[in-house]
Amino acid sequence: MRRLSPRQLANLVVEHALRDRLFATQLLAEAGLLDTTTDHTGLHDARAAIRDASNATTGSRWQISDVEAAGHQLAAEIEILCARPATTAMLDLVEEAILVWDDLSGHLRDAYHITRTEPEEITEPLVNAHHDLCERLDLDAEEVGHRLTRLIERCHHDTIDIDTYTDLLG
Repeated sequence: MRRLSPRQLANLVVEHALRDRLFATQLLAEAGLLDTTTDHTGLHDARAAIRDASNATTGSRWQISDVEAAGHQLAAEIEILCARPATTAMLDLVEEAILVWDDLSGHLRDAYHITRTEPEEITEPLVNAHHDLCERLDLDAEEVGHRLTRLIERCHHDTIDIDTYTDLLG
């Protein structure tokens, strides 16, 4: 890197950021250029991914690979979203993503003999994002407990493991 001029290095960074939205978001966050009060791009992109995932099994011509692709896209968008400064709106979207994935993961569990993706490959990043946001937002144990109870009641495929949250629940 020492042999590169600042301009060369900047060009490399820009080229990479243009190809990788997660890297671009992390770069902007590190530079303090993400304003959650005016920039709702991340929320919009995450909502679109949640909507697309929830539609993965609509219609009569879907395949298990559609569920897998939707899950991976959902996890990727949530990772990009969570690279931004934490907000309650982000946490709400992550909870929505978890619920959508919980429904989809049932299809993977039913078709375990033909899947290439284990449900946990998507579950873990989503639950970790939720845990991280609860921590970053400095939610008290009661609020975390309330949110978890609501999620657990609505998840039918054991997507949420309460033990993951022991450190936040006290």
